[in-house]
Amino acid sequence: MPVRPVEPAVEEHHLGDRLSSFLDGELGHDSRERVLAHLATCPQCKAEADEGRSVKHLLTRADTPGPSSALMARLMAVGSLPEDSSAGFAQGGR
Repeated sequence: MPVRPVEPAVEEHHLGDRLSSFLDGELGHDSRERVLAHLATCPQCKAEADEGRSVKHLLTRADTPGPSSALMARLMAVGSLPEDSSAGFAQGGR
């Protein structure tokens, strides 16, 4: 009976978390080269990498959101509380 070569599992064949690390510039030279070689031959992973780059680009161009009105109300409420007596003790008072 002929022996068929065992194909790698999907998680071994594709990049998985390594793609995110690659896009974030966190891989060393050898790992980065292996990812680039895989991207050159795998249209599925190449498309995922392109999508990840697009998302990163959009996020870097987006404005930082301001605090919500609910958060601001809570902060204002905290700011209007009387001072804690233990805070004075921590600062050297009694």
